Amino acid sequence: MINIPKIIIIISATLINMFLTYSYFSNFDNNGERSANGFGALFLIVFLALLNLSVYIIFFVKKTPIIKTGMFIAVLPIICAFLYSLINGESMFDESSGGGGYLWLLMVTLPLGLLIIIIGLIIVFIKHVNKK
Repeated sequence: MINIPKIIIIISATLINMFLTYSYFSNFDNNGERSANGFGALFLIVFLALLNLSVYIIFFVKKTPIIKTGMFIAVLPIICAFLYSLINGESMFDESSGGGGYLWLLMVTLPLGLLIIIIGLIIVFIKHVNKK
């Protein structure tokens, strides 16, 4: 049985992946600051990986609570910064030691996690309305 909404969302995620990858590498600066290119590529890779992971979890993993998954994705950089600082004995907010660098990923994971939470709440609401 073909599920049209799943196919539409998977095609949309694929188009977003292709567009962001093309737009990043078409504007790639070969003569400028190399660290800026690497930092942008890191954000692109993390964003696309989280987008693809969330689409996979939402549609193909059965019995996974979507709201808890969204919460985990939203706070993942905070967990990483805390664990890194715990292992190295540094402050989790200090970027020079490495732990604070994870907190920059909140710019990507927080909106994506909140989007997944909203989708999960909508699904729970629709299921609740359909039971009655």
